[in-house]
Amino acid sequence: MQDLAPGQRSPLSRLSLPNVLDVSLSPGPALCFVLNADARLLRPDSLVTPAKLTVSGLSLQGSRFSVNLDGLEPGVERLAFCTVPGGGLRGVNQGEISFGPANAPALAAWSFKGGDFTNEAAIIAAELYRHNGEWRVMINGQGFADGLAGLVRHFGGSGLPDLNPAPAPAPQPLPGQNPANQNPSSSGGINMTKPGSSSPAPSANSVNASRPISLTKITLEKSGQSARISLQKAGTQRVHVNLNWESRGGGAAPAPTSGGFLGKLLGSLTAGGAGKAADLDLGCMFELSSGEVGVIQALGGNFGASGQPPFIKLDQDDRTGAVAGGENLYIERPDLVRKVLIFAFIYEGAGNFSEVGGRLSFTDPQGNEIKMNLSNPASLPFCAVALVQAHGGELVITKEEKYFPGHRQCDEAYGFGFNWKAGRK
Repeated sequence: MQDLAPGQRSPLSRLSLPNVLDVSLSPGPALCFVLNADARLLRPDSLVTPAKLTVSGLSLQGSRFSVNLDGLEPGVERLAFCTVPGGGLRGVNQGEISFGPANAPALAAWSFKGGDFTNEAAIIAAELYRHNGEWRVMINGQGFADGLAGLVRHFGGSGLPDLNPAPAPAPQPLPGQNPANQNPSSSGGINMTKPGSSSPAPSANSVNASRPISLTKITLEKSGQSARISLQKAGTQRVHVNLNWESRGGGAAPAPTSGGFLGKLLGSLTAGGAGKAADLDLGCMFELSSGEVGVIQALGGNFGASGQPPFIKLDQDDRTGAVAGGENLYIERPDLVRKVLIFAFIYEGAGNFSEVGGRLSFTDPQGNEIKMNLSNPASLPFCAVALVQAHGGELVITKEEKYFPGHRQCDEAYGFGFNWKAGRK
């Protein structure tokens, strides 16, 4: 990945970035101002925020913007990506804006921390702008002591946009159905949305639009698709995450070396896992609203804690895939979560996730289920499967399915900022 610096300007082509790309910005809340050639708002409502998730060619899911520069409306010459972290920039442990092809690892990034600032409450992290017909990226870093108001004024706007997350849309009942029975969010159920969508999407298992759609079990098929779990009436609120797979893989797989799994990933990959039972591991990187961060995984023996922070617990390490229940992670207090990145990696015995039928599911206290398959045959052994974020009384679950050589590269893409060392089971 290429490290960018404040003031740096680079054509997208020089960074190997296409016109359809992802821009990830943390910490949030993040927003993007859609600007004309004079760096002023194209229209008063030309911006994307957590409360307004989409405009032409641009949408926001969690901390990631999906950008289609060719799909922007006429007159758009510049996009300004900004963040307004609660408590100001001085309280930021580690921030980052990164750029990568759509649904792929980031290729370039600028990292920042609280010590880089004084009293700034908001910054313009970076801009995409058109110059002589070519799109470029500029790392800005300009801060505003008056926060959101300063940003809006800078771009020629008036009034303060809403930065509260958009509420989950209520599913519309079909003719003859009882609306009271068709709103799963009223009982801790699930709503499913696609990036930029303002209405629920049909279940991937739906046959046609004339049949009733059940949102109690849905499958997120594509990266960027999201579902929301209402926690307001969810009892204990515990969310169950399950990883399962078939025990036998069909191809050569990365095999442990003397340096353990991370030693293997940070060094060279070697074949030799063919014939062994597939061993996939479930884990997560987390950040709580308190600021506590950490990693939970069997590698290194950090299984988390139940009944105390971080209120996230991994129950076992299934070394063969023969355990019917697979591997299970429990998020006991999702209301205390800022973000949890659920990941899976191949320890040995498989060449990729699809050949062993890798699959992940989330189940809420009422038994509603969100499923996602790891169907991309990428040969990389580490998959960032899903991003979990709490917003008020809801848990937003976004399918990521992004593949990396290992933990460190995934961490760099999502900006947790851990120090990694080799380990083995």
